[in-house]
Amino acid sequence: MGENENGDYYYNNYNYNRTHNELDQHVKLAGTALVLGLISIPLCFVINIGVIFGGIAIVLAFLSKGTMDKLLPQAKKAILYGTLGIVIGYGVFAYDVYRVFTDPQLRTQLNTMSEQMNGVSFDDMLKELGVTIDN
Repeated sequence: MGENENGDYYYNNYNYNRTHNELDQHVKLAGTALVLGLISIPLCFVINIGVIFGGIAIVLAFLSKGTMDKLLPQAKKAILYGTLGIVIGYGVFAYDVYRVFTDPQLRTQLNTMSEQMNGVSFDDMLKELGVTIDN
C-alpha cells in the first residue's frame, strides 16, 4: 500500500500515480474529516450545529483508516478537532440553558418570542410539562 520498511507513507512523493494509489481514497476521507472537524469549532458558537459536524468528522476519521494499521495524521487531527467541537458545542448549549433559567431579562425575551411564534409563553410550556422555576 505504498509503505516503506518503517510503516510510514511518503506524502511528499510527487511521482506517484493518483489513479493507482491505494491510499488516495483514505487521504481524501481523512482530509474531509479534518475540514469538518475544523468547521465544527466556530459553528458551535454561531448556530450550534458544530456538534453534528464534529461527530461526522470523528466517524469519517475512523472510516478513513480502512484496513491500514494506523490512522493518518489528518484523521488524528480530525478526531481532536471533532471532539473539541462536540465538547464546546455542548458547553455552549449548557451555558445557554443556564442563562435562560437564571437571567430574568433573557427569560422575558424568550417568553415574548415564544408567544409570538407558538401562541404560548415558554413559562406556560414548562408548567404543562410539570416544571416550575422561581425567578
